Amino acid sequence: MRGRLIALAWMLTGSACSAATGPELEPYRAMATSARGAHLIAIAQAALIGEPSASTDSNAALSARDSLVPEWPATPRPVYVTLVSGGATRACLGTDSPLGSLEGTVRALATRLLTDDRRRAPIDSDELERLRLVIAFAGVAEPIAEPDRVDPMREGLRIETERGAIAFLPGEARTIAWALREARRVGVLTGATSDARFSRFDVVTLSGPARVPSRD
Repeated sequence: MRGRLIALAWMLTGSACSAATGPELEPYRAMATSARGAHLIAIAQAALIGEPSASTDSNAALSARDSLVPEWPATPRPVYVTLVSGGATRACLGTDSPLGSLEGTVRALATRLLTDDRRRAPIDSDELERLRLVIAFAGVAEPIAEPDRVDPMREGLRIETERGAIAFLPGEARTIAWALREARRVGVLTGATSDARFSRFDVVTLSGPARVPSRD
């Protein structure tokens, strides 16, 4: 599963939130509160409902300026696109490596999100009205000897074995014991915890409704 992650996420509501401390995430923090952050949310919303792209004036202006801004605001970071129902993850896909441009990466993940999270039932398009969309960027992972060194409400936790990797964004795993059980449920962790590699990371997130409300 190199380059790809199983990813679970629960995030706070709002246009953007961040637990970032690493300098590698500072450009992403700035982007999250800018017009380009809103543009990324619009791209994901359009992909979820099968539209080729968003069509607002602001998004068109940003598209026209694509050659004037970096494709990524800095060195590409792992990206997660998540649909959240209340405080629970409904679907999530992530990638360690860019799938082209930043916009292309977000679009590719969002396009597959309704059907490709194999741990959960596919999402019907009508369900989108009740879901929230979250895009998260992960900072540099810091290896740790034991998972209980992570504060799961404030830091992300990554568990990696020869069978793959699973990442929990801040707030999704209320306890480390729950995170370990989930890693076993999805088949990433099958033996003793000594067989796994653990790391913690910070995140920057953007969020908005999964579907833009109709103006009718």
